[in-house]
Amino acid sequence: MLGAINRSPIRYLFKIHLLPYAAGQRRRAASVRRHQYTGLAGMKLSRATLFGGFDVLESRVHRFEYTPHRHAEVVIAAYEGGFKRACCDRHTFEVQCGDLLVIGPETLHSGSTVDGPGWRYLSIYLSIDQIAEATGLEAAEIERCLAGHRVHRRPSSVSDLPIAIGDPLALGEFLANLCAHQTHDETRQEREPSPAIGRVRERLNDDPTMPVTLVDLARLADISPEHLSRRFRAETGLSPFQYLTSLRVRAARERIAGGSGLAEAALAAGFADQSHMTRWFKRSYGITPGMFAASRSERDQTRSRRR
Repeated sequence: MLGAINRSPIRYLFKIHLLPYAAGQRRRAASVRRHQYTGLAGMKLSRATLFGGFDVLESRVHRFEYTPHRHAEVVIAAYEGGFKRACCDRHTFEVQCGDLLVIGPETLHSGSTVDGPGWRYLSIYLSIDQIAEATGLEAAEIERCLAGHRVHRRPSSVSDLPIAIGDPLALGEFLANLCAHQTHDETRQEREPSPAIGRVRERLNDDPTMPVTLVDLARLADISPEHLSRRFRAETGLSPFQYLTSLRVRAARERIAGGSGLAEAALAAGFADQSHMTRWFKRSYGITPGMFAASRSERDQTRSRRR
C-alpha cells in the first residue's frame, strides 16, 4: 500500500507533464522534417526592381529535389554553402560552396541535395532582353554566350551577386563579366527532334490544357506507345507526361504573375485542381504558388507606394 501511494504522484506527474511534453517534441521534430523535405522552411522569393524587375530566390534547405524543368529566363545561382548534385541536359555534375551556376533559357535541369549539409544559394532570373539592357550587348551574342550551362569556380562572383542585385551599374558589370568569361565546353548542343517526336511536341505545345492519352500521341507519331515513351525521353530528357506537366506549370506561373487567382490559374493551365498544381509547382520552382503570388502582390504594393 505504501509503495502504491509513493508511486502514484510520480505516475500522475509523468502523465500530466512529461507525456504531453514528449508528444509536443515529437510533433515539432516531425514538423521540422516535413519542412526540410518540402524546402518551404528555407525558401524566400522576392522581386528586384532593376530593369523592369526580376525574381530573386534565397534557398536554404537540408533536403529537397527539383523535378526536371526549364525557365524562360537565364538562371544565375551563387552557392554560399552546402552541396548540390545537378543535372543539365542530362549532364550530371556537382555544385559546391563558392560556385556560380549559370543556366541558359529553356535548358532542361534538375537538382537534389546530398546527405549532409543541404545547400544555401541565392539565384536571380533574368530575361535576355534585361541582360541586353544592363550590358549593352546584342541579344544574339548573349544567347550564344549563355546557352546551356556553366559552373564558374570563382568565389568572388558569389560575393558579388548580392551587391549587384541592388545597383544597376554593379549588375551590368557583373553580367558583362559573366558573358566575357562564359566558355562553351558545357553549352547545350541543339538536337533537332525526329519528325515523329516533333509532331508529338507540337501537339502538346499547341494546347497543354487538353487531356491526351499515350495512345493518342502514339497514333500521331505512327509508332507504338512503348516505343514513343522511350524515344520521347531519349530526345527531350522527359517523359511525355513530364513534358506536358512542365508546360502546364509554366502556364500557371504566367497566369498567377498576371494576377489570376490560384484556383483559376490551376484550371486554366490544365490541372485537375489547385492542389495538383501546387504539388508540381513546388517540385519545379521550390516554392508554392501562394508564395509566388505573394511576391507579386508585394511588388505591386511597392509600386503603388512610390506613386
